[in-house]
Amino acid sequence: MNEIEQLAIEQALYNIIGADLKTGNPDNLRGRVNGLYIDLYEQTGATGFEVRLNGTKVGTYGFNKTKAEPAKVVTTIEVVDYAMLRAYEDDNWLDWQGRWVMEHIGELAREYVEQTGEVLPGVDVRVEEIPAKPAGIRPNGTLRVYPDKVAQAMGNQLGEAVRGLLEGGGR
Repeated sequence: MNEIEQLAIEQALYNIIGADLKTGNPDNLRGRVNGLYIDLYEQTGATGFEVRLNGTKVGTYGFNKTKAEPAKVVTTIEVVDYAMLRAYEDDNWLDWQGRWVMEHIGELAREYVEQTGEVLPGVDVRVEEIPAKPAGIRPNGTLRVYPDKVAQAMGNQLGEAVRGLLEGGGR
């Protein structure tokens, strides 16, 4: 077989199987198998699995673990009415703001609220709770298949399996 013939065969195989192997699509072959492995993870807690073909290990399928993250509370202090804040007159506020340059009034308001707890006119304070994230797995697994082991496991059946894929029988 020359290189052009080899390219034609490989491109035909790629065209047939590329869509089935693309990650992130729950409806293609890779996505359906990923769903099966997610179910196994949920049932057993296992994150790594052997990929077997005709009883022979030909690769692995595994999920990367994610770390748990504790819940946290994020406070956002934002000036929502600069004119109202600039017009506010209080000796404590005026003395404190004198240490800062007026063009940084947003930073100034955040610092004042954080240091004094007093929410100034024209400033909005929002508290956002970010829920905890439990440890788990990343949703798309990692597939490693060793071509030489697939060829060995399939033996004389390999040619017919490839023919079946090219003829659409693999779907």
